[in-house]
Amino acid sequence: MKILLVDQDPRIQNSLKRALSDEFIMDTADSAKKAEEMLFEGHYDLLIMDLVMPDMGGDVFIKLIRSYMGEIPVIVISGKSSATDKEFAFKSGADDYLVKPVNPIELRARIKAILRRAPVLSEVLPKLSLGNLLLDRTKRMAYYKDQRLKLRKKEMQLLEFFLLNKGRVLTRMEILENVWEADASPFTNTVEVHLKRLRDKIEKPFGEKFIQTVHGIGYLME
Repeated sequence: MKILLVDQDPRIQNSLKRALSDEFIMDTADSAKKAEEMLFEGHYDLLIMDLVMPDMGGDVFIKLIRSYMGEIPVIVISGKSSATDKEFAFKSGADDYLVKPVNPIELRARIKAILRRAPVLSEVLPKLSLGNLLLDRTKRMAYYKDQRLKLRKKEMQLLEFFLLNKGRVLTRMEILENVWEADASPFTNTVEVHLKRLRDKIEKPFGEKFIQTVHGIGYLME
Protein backbone atom coordinates (compact mmCIF):
# COMPACT_ATOMS: atom_id res chain seq x y z
CA MET A 1 0.00 0.00 0.00
CA LYS A 2 1.23 3.47 -0.88
CA ILE A 3 0.72 6.45 1.43
CA LEU A 4 1.40 10.17 1.00
CA LEU A 5 2.23 12.09 4.19
CA VAL A 6 1.83 15.88 4.01
CA ASP A 7 3.40 17.85 6.87
CA GLN A 8 5.73 20.84 6.84
CA ASP A 9 7.68 19.63 9.87
CA PRO A 10 10.60 17.44 8.65
CA ARG A 11 10.89 15.81 12.08
CA ILE A 12 7.33 14.49 11.85
CA GLN A 13 7.93 13.40 8.25
CA ASN A 14 11.05 11.46 9.22
CA SER A 15 9.67 9.86 12.38
CA LEU A 16 6.43 8.63 10.79
CA LYS A 17 8.18 7.49 7.63
CA ARG A 18 10.63 5.44 9.70
CA ALA A 19 7.81 3.99 11.80
CA LEU A 20 5.63 2.94 8.86
CA SER A 21 7.99 2.21 5.96
CA ASP A 22 8.46 -1.42 6.99
CA GLU A 23 4.87 -2.09 5.96
CA PHE A 24 3.83 0.76 3.63
CA ILE A 25 5.41 2.69 0.78
CA MET A 26 5.77 6.16 2.30
CA ASP A 27 6.20 9.38 0.30
CA THR A 28 6.27 12.84 1.89
CA ALA A 29 5.43 16.41 0.89
CA ASP A 30 5.78 19.67 2.82
CA SER A 31 3.17 21.77 1.00
CA ALA A 32 -0.22 21.49 -0.69
CA LYS A 33 1.30 22.30 -4.08
CA LYS A 34 3.88 19.52 -3.84
CA ALA A 35 1.29 17.06 -2.55
CA GLU A 36 -1.09 17.90 -5.39
CA GLU A 37 1.65 17.28 -7.97
CA MET A 38 2.50 13.91 -6.41
CA LEU A 39 -1.15 12.84 -6.25
CA PHE A 40 -1.60 13.73 -9.93
CA GLU A 41 1.54 11.85 -10.99
CA GLY A 42 1.19 8.67 -8.93
CA HIS A 43 -1.29 6.30 -7.32
CA TYR A 44 -1.78 6.54 -3.55
CA ASP A 45 -4.06 4.44 -1.36
CA LEU A 46 -4.25 6.90 1.53
CA LEU A 47 -3.41 10.49 2.46
CA ILE A 48 -2.14 11.57 5.90
CA MET A 49 -2.01 15.34 6.37
CA ASP A 50 -1.87 18.25 8.77
CA LEU A 51 -4.55 20.90 8.30
CA VAL A 52 -1.91 23.62 8.66
CA MET A 53 -0.11 24.11 5.35
CA PRO A 54 2.14 26.97 4.20
CA ASP A 55 0.29 27.57 0.94
CA MET A 56 -3.32 26.42 1.39
CA GLY A 57 -5.86 25.70 4.09
CA GLY A 58 -6.13 22.01 4.86
CA ASP A 59 -9.91 22.05 4.46
CA VAL A 60 -9.58 23.57 1.00
CA PHE A 61 -6.96 20.98 0.06
CA ILE A 62 -9.16 18.06 1.12
CA LYS A 63 -12.04 19.40 -0.97
CA LEU A 64 -9.68 19.88 -3.93
CA ILE A 65 -8.41 16.31 -3.68
CA ARG A 66 -11.93 14.97 -3.32
CA SER A 67 -12.94 16.79 -6.51
CA TYR A 68 -10.63 14.67 -8.69
CA MET A 69 -9.68 11.65 -6.58
CA GLY A 70 -13.07 10.85 -5.14
CA GLU A 71 -12.91 8.54 -2.17
CA ILE A 72 -9.20 8.43 -1.31
CA PRO A 73 -9.09 7.99 2.50
CA VAL A 74 -7.75 10.99 4.47
CA ILE A 75 -6.34 10.91 8.00
CA VAL A 76 -5.75 14.31 9.60
CA ILE A 77 -2.92 14.68 12.13
CA SER A 78 -3.02 17.93 14.07
CA GLY A 79 -1.73 19.69 17.16
CA LYS A 80 -5.27 20.89 17.84
CA SER A 81 -7.33 18.66 20.09
CA SER A 82 -10.64 20.46 20.69
CA ALA A 83 -13.95 18.93 19.65
CA THR A 84 -14.54 21.97 17.41
CA ASP A 85 -11.30 21.37 15.48
CA LYS A 86 -12.15 17.70 15.00
CA GLU A 87 -15.66 18.53 13.85
CA PHE A 88 -14.22 21.01 11.34
CA ALA A 89 -11.87 18.37 9.94
CA PHE A 90 -14.62 15.78 9.55
CA LYS A 91 -16.93 18.31 7.89
CA SER A 92 -14.11 19.12 5.47
CA GLY A 93 -13.99 15.47 4.41
CA ALA A 94 -11.48 13.77 6.72
CA ASP A 95 -12.05 10.09 7.51
CA ASP A 96 -10.10 10.08 10.77
CA TYR A 97 -8.31 12.47 13.14
CA LEU A 98 -5.28 11.98 15.37
CA VAL A 99 -3.78 14.53 17.77
CA LYS A 100 -0.03 15.19 17.71
CA PRO A 101 2.28 13.82 18.94
CA VAL A 102 1.05 10.84 16.96
CA ASN A 103 1.57 7.36 18.36
CA PRO A 104 2.85 5.29 15.38
CA ILE A 105 1.20 2.10 16.70
CA GLU A 106 -2.19 3.81 16.88
CA LEU A 107 -1.68 5.42 13.47
CA ARG A 108 -0.82 2.04 11.93
CA ALA A 109 -4.00 0.55 13.41
CA ARG A 110 -6.12 3.45 12.10
CA ILE A 111 -4.58 3.10 8.63
CA LYS A 112 -5.40 -0.61 8.46
CA ALA A 113 -8.94 -0.04 9.71
CA ILE A 114 -9.61 2.63 7.07
CA LEU A 115 -8.07 0.64 4.22
CA ARG A 116 -10.16 -2.40 5.11
CA ARG A 117 -13.39 -0.44 4.77
CA ALA A 118 -12.32 1.91 1.95
CA PRO A 119 -13.96 1.45 -1.46
CA VAL A 120 -11.92 -0.17 -4.19
CA LEU A 121 -10.16 2.61 -6.09
CA SER A 122 -10.75 1.00 -9.49
CA GLU A 123 -12.22 4.25 -10.83
CA VAL A 124 -9.00 6.08 -9.96
CA LEU A 125 -6.70 3.45 -11.46
CA PRO A 126 -8.90 1.21 -13.66
CA LYS A 127 -6.05 -0.74 -15.30
CA LEU A 128 -2.80 -2.14 -13.90
CA SER A 129 -0.05 -3.61 -16.01
CA LEU A 130 3.44 -5.05 -16.02
CA GLY A 131 5.04 -5.96 -19.33
CA ASN A 132 2.52 -8.03 -21.32
CA LEU A 133 0.39 -8.59 -18.23
CA LEU A 134 -2.76 -6.47 -17.85
CA LEU A 135 -5.44 -6.36 -15.17
CA ASP A 136 -8.70 -4.55 -15.94
CA ARG A 137 -10.02 -3.74 -12.44
CA THR A 138 -13.38 -2.51 -13.70
CA LYS A 139 -14.21 -5.68 -15.63
CA ARG A 140 -12.25 -7.91 -13.20
CA MET A 141 -10.40 -9.55 -16.07
CA ALA A 142 -6.70 -10.30 -16.57
CA TYR A 143 -4.85 -10.71 -19.86
CA TYR A 144 -1.47 -11.77 -21.18
CA LYS A 145 -1.16 -9.80 -24.40
CA ASP A 146 -4.63 -10.38 -25.92
CA GLN A 147 -5.22 -13.73 -24.21
CA ARG A 148 -7.62 -13.70 -21.28
CA LEU A 149 -6.36 -15.49 -18.18
CA LYS A 150 -8.76 -17.71 -16.27
CA LEU A 151 -8.13 -16.57 -12.71
CA ARG A 152 -10.23 -17.44 -9.70
CA LYS A 153 -11.41 -14.67 -7.37
CA LYS A 154 -8.59 -14.98 -4.84
CA GLU A 155 -5.96 -15.27 -7.59
CA MET A 156 -7.34 -12.07 -9.12
CA GLN A 157 -7.13 -10.29 -5.76
CA LEU A 158 -3.59 -11.54 -5.24
CA LEU A 159 -2.51 -10.32 -8.68
CA GLU A 160 -4.14 -6.94 -8.02
CA PHE A 161 -2.28 -6.54 -4.71
CA PHE A 162 1.05 -7.39 -6.35
CA LEU A 163 0.47 -4.98 -9.25
CA LEU A 164 -0.49 -2.16 -6.86
CA ASN A 165 2.79 -2.78 -5.03
CA LYS A 166 5.10 -3.67 -7.93
CA GLY A 167 8.72 -2.88 -7.23
CA ARG A 168 8.25 -3.42 -3.49
CA VAL A 169 9.03 -6.56 -1.48
CA LEU A 170 5.86 -7.84 0.20
CA THR A 171 6.06 -10.01 3.28
CA ARG A 172 3.88 -13.07 3.65
CA MET A 173 2.01 -11.43 6.55
CA GLU A 174 1.29 -8.29 4.48
CA ILE A 175 -0.19 -10.43 1.72
CA LEU A 176 -2.23 -12.43 4.21
CA GLU A 177 -3.61 -9.32 5.95
CA ASN A 178 -4.49 -7.47 2.75
CA VAL A 179 -5.77 -10.21 0.44
CA TRP A 180 -7.41 -12.47 3.00
CA GLU A 181 -9.59 -11.64 6.02
CA ALA A 182 -8.01 -9.59 8.81
CA ASP A 183 -8.30 -12.52 11.25
CA ALA A 184 -6.75 -15.13 8.93
CA SER A 185 -4.42 -17.51 10.74
CA PRO A 186 -0.73 -16.66 10.28
CA PHE A 187 0.02 -20.40 10.30
CA THR A 188 -1.98 -21.21 7.18
CA ASN A 189 -0.16 -22.00 3.92
CA THR A 190 -2.89 -20.42 1.79
CA VAL A 191 -0.56 -17.66 0.54
CA GLU A 192 1.92 -20.19 -0.85
CA VAL A 193 -0.82 -22.34 -2.37
CA HIS A 194 -2.57 -19.48 -4.16
CA LEU A 195 0.72 -17.91 -5.23
CA LYS A 196 1.77 -21.16 -6.90
CA ARG A 197 -1.57 -21.31 -8.72
CA LEU A 198 -1.20 -17.71 -9.86
CA ARG A 199 2.34 -18.31 -11.12
CA ASP A 200 1.16 -21.39 -12.99
CA LYS A 201 -1.32 -19.21 -14.87
CA ILE A 202 0.58 -15.96 -15.52
CA GLU A 203 4.17 -17.22 -15.85
CA LYS A 204 4.45 -20.89 -16.77
CA PRO A 205 2.53 -20.89 -20.09
CA PHE A 206 4.43 -17.86 -21.39
CA GLY A 207 7.95 -18.44 -20.11
CA GLU A 208 7.70 -15.31 -17.96
CA LYS A 209 8.93 -14.50 -14.45
CA PHE A 210 6.85 -11.73 -12.91
CA ILE A 211 7.05 -12.66 -9.21
CA GLN A 212 10.40 -13.17 -7.52
CA THR A 213 10.90 -14.95 -4.20
CA VAL A 214 13.08 -12.89 -1.87
CA HIS A 215 14.35 -15.58 0.48
CA GLY A 216 13.73 -14.91 4.14
CA ILE A 217 11.65 -11.78 3.42
CA GLY A 218 8.79 -12.30 0.97
CA TYR A 219 7.92 -11.72 -2.67
CA LEU A 220 8.61 -9.05 -5.27
CA MET A 221 6.80 -8.27 -8.53
CA GLU A 222 8.85 -6.29 -11.04
